[in-house]
This record gives sequence, C-alpha cells and structure tokens, in this order.
Amino acid sequence: MVSTTDLPTKECRNSLSARTQPDVVSELIEKEVFKDSEKMEARLPLNKVDRICEFIKKLCRKKSCTKRELLQLLGHLNFASRVILPGRSFVSYLIGLSTTVNDLHHYVKLDKECRVDLEFWLLFLSSWNGVNMFYSRQFYSSYDMELFTDASSTKGFGGYFKGEWFYSSWPSNIAYPDKTFSMAFLELYPIVVSAILWGSQWTTKRILFWCDNEATVAIVKKGRSKCLQIMKLMRKLTWCACKYNFHFSAKHVPGYQNDISDALSRLQIDRFRKLAPNAAQHPMKCPSSSDVMWS
Repeated sequence: MVSTTDLPTKECRNSLSARTQPDVVSELIEKEVFKDSEKMEARLPLNKVDRICEFIKKLCRKKSCTKRELLQLLGHLNFASRVILPGRSFVSYLIGLSTTVNDLHHYVKLDKECRVDLEFWLLFLSSWNGVNMFYSRQFYSSYDMELFTDASSTKGFGGYFKGEWFYSSWPSNIAYPDKTFSMAFLELYPIVVSAILWGSQWTTKRILFWCDNEATVAIVKKGRSKCLQIMKLMRKLTWCACKYNFHFSAKHVPGYQNDISDALSRLQIDRFRKLAPNAAQHPMKCPSSSDVMWS
C-alpha cells in the first residue's frame, strides 16, 4: 500500500523519496513553505501554485497517464497539502489509483472519480492566493461552539449556531421514503449546510463535530466514502474548509442529541422557540441541494 510518505517529492529539485530520505525531503519542503509566525500564516510561492495548476491541466487533457506522471502529481499535491490540510483527503484516491499498476511506464486510466478530485484541486488552487492562516492548537467541539445540527429521516434537517438557525424539510430529490440515502448521508447534510452558512466565522479553528452516527463520524474523519452521493457532500465540506481556512474532524458521542437541533430537524418551530428564546427572529435561508452537493 502506498502512503504519502512513499511519494517522490517533485518540488525538490531531485527525485527524492520521502520514505528513504525523510530528513532531506522535509528540510527542502520547509524551505519552500514560508511560515510567518508574526502574521500567523503559512504561504506557498505563487509560482509553485501555478506549476501545480499547469500539471493538473496537463493530466486533465488525457484519458490516461503513466504511473510516473501520477506519482509526480501526487508529489506536487502532497507538497501543497503541507499548507492546505483539508486537501489531504483528496490525495488518497489518487494514491490508490497509482497502485493499480506496477511499473512506472505503465498507464493508469483517469476515471471519473479521479477527474472530479483533479477538478477540485484545480478550481481551488486557481482562485487561491497561496496563504493560509495557522490553525488553532486545540480542537473546539461543536458543543462548545454552540453549533448543533441534526437530521430526521422522515421530516427534515436543521442547525443552530450562536443564535442563528436554519431548518428545512428534505428537498424532493432527497426525500427519504424510498430510502435512497443512508442516515450517514442525512446526518452529514446539515453539517455541510452549516459550513456553507457559517464557515466564514470559523477561520483558523479546528472543529470537532459531535455526532451519534458512527458511519458519519468515520467518513468525516477519513474525508472519503465509497458512496458517490456522500462524496459530493464531503467535497463541499472540504471546499468550505479550504475557502474559509478551518480544519475539521469528528467524534462519536453515543446518544448525543441536542434538543434545539432536534426540534428544528422535526420542523417543530414552537418547541424550538421555547428551547432557544434568544434565537434570531428569522431563520437563515438554506442553500439548495445543488449548492450543498458538489457537482
């Protein structure tokens, strides 16, 4: 199995192995990644960002590439992930793809899932200024942040954050009676909505989402899922984390339930008002499902 430490680091001028020469590679990468402790930010040189974008564009024009080319790309992305931590989850599929052939000159088919990941990187890097603020040292639990989300399989979903709130019945394309979508998907959905609406207020924070659904927690921690619909949500959540410069993980809390978000997910607004009398008078408008799910 290949991991990010096995990748040739092409940002180093020689094709060094991060596994066999970790100290040399780490030293060279640290020289390229500029860390400003006064401004509390890490930066990648824009010429490096442009180089990565050009490499991605080159591969996107192909139906297949050699294992060597794919490993070169992974070296670039592994380098960028030193600053863009949420992007690491969009390297794992490419790593797996690189293991499907043995020799460096063998060709790998760039399938749809691969292309979506490449497009994600390209879209973000093309609009990024190369700067990320340092994250907080500690994780903040969603409970401590007064961030509560919940989903009802038969009613809808809702979320609350420091007095602001949203709720909605399930869109017609996600209506649950036909059981097309799992509870892991449904629990993740309002988390993504909350990141879209409030992510700009979470800059530099490490957020630990509390959830009583083990499958959802595992997916959020790993950053990936075999379910294509869930991956659409994870890509959007990761996009928000990159855009607003926060980092996230999840913790399984058995039996965890917040009455405020439970009321919202069940569309019980009178009950919600009693539980949160100081909440904003009007809810925030929920983004459409097409805006919540990466396409």
